Amino acid sequence: MPTDKTRRFGDYELKREIGHGAMGTVYLAEDGTHHREVALKVLSAGLAANGKYARRFLSEARLATQLNHPNIVNVRDYGQQDGHYYLTMDYVPGQSCKARIHERGKLPWQEAVRIAIEVARGLAAAAEQGIIHRDIKPENILLNGDGSVQIADLGLAKEADVFEPLPSDTSLGTPDYMSPEQVNNSETVDLRSDIYSLGATLFHMICGKAPYTGRSAYEVMVKHVSAELPSPRKYVPNLPQQVCDVMRKTMARDADDRYQTYPELLGDLDALLTGAPVAASQFDDESLLGTNGGADSGARSRTLLWIAAALPVLAGIGVAVYLIVAR
Repeated sequence: MPTDKTRRFGDYELKREIGHGAMGTVYLAEDGTHHREVALKVLSAGLAANGKYARRFLSEARLATQLNHPNIVNVRDYGQQDGHYYLTMDYVPGQSCKARIHERGKLPWQEAVRIAIEVARGLAAAAEQGIIHRDIKPENILLNGDGSVQIADLGLAKEADVFEPLPSDTSLGTPDYMSPEQVNNSETVDLRSDIYSLGATLFHMICGKAPYTGRSAYEVMVKHVSAELPSPRKYVPNLPQQVCDVMRKTMARDADDRYQTYPELLGDLDALLTGAPVAASQFDDESLLGTNGGADSGARSRTLLWIAAALPVLAGIGVAVYLIVAR
């Protein structure tokens, strides 16, 4: 693995480390061929040693180079250098959505909706190419100084019906924003899983915290599958009902109850900003939205029963939880 001390990685001069996790390390680097700054991501040695994962990494990097959209960070190059697998992306100055939330606590709902619109446009472009992101979260949303928004890190992206499954102990995504079906079987997800994760991210932007919290990643994942969605009005009392309706539909537990396409979602997000009626207001499954921001004792009891029943099913994701949290 290259380090800041080596200063070089093939044609790239390393400047500093800008990110690190179980998946790998990201450096700010100078592209010696094109004389521009890039973000260089190097796959961790442990994952690179897994031939299946290394092949997948290169395949996903290849897919990412095919995307050219103003709301997606461009992947410029990928390959193998001295046994290390890497890809390079445009370096985007500015801050992540996560950093902005940390800085401000909560974002005005109008600002959060505008960010969600830009993200949805980027995801729609990816979906048109058959690509699902599978890890939409505030840290993967970059806010540029000029006000534009870009989606970063397609490292978990999936091209439908192309990739062979990863080992059974690998679950892809981040617990705070993971769709129920992604918890159960990450290989069965489609674009509606990204829509769910975008809804969870919108909730976090507006409310200042993720929809579900817990003492462990495991507990959070269980809540995505079985718990009531807390009311956003617990955190933002004056939030318009239509904003709550859109979040509720976006985060419906059953994928068939969510928005089924990005044009459908974008239509409601745009309507929020113009004051027009939203289709989500017709979504009548009130069981998904707690009136006081939390489940009642009966719901908690049902959740505990579900946990007991699910232990044999979810036991196999213990290793994955470590990888997820360490990202």
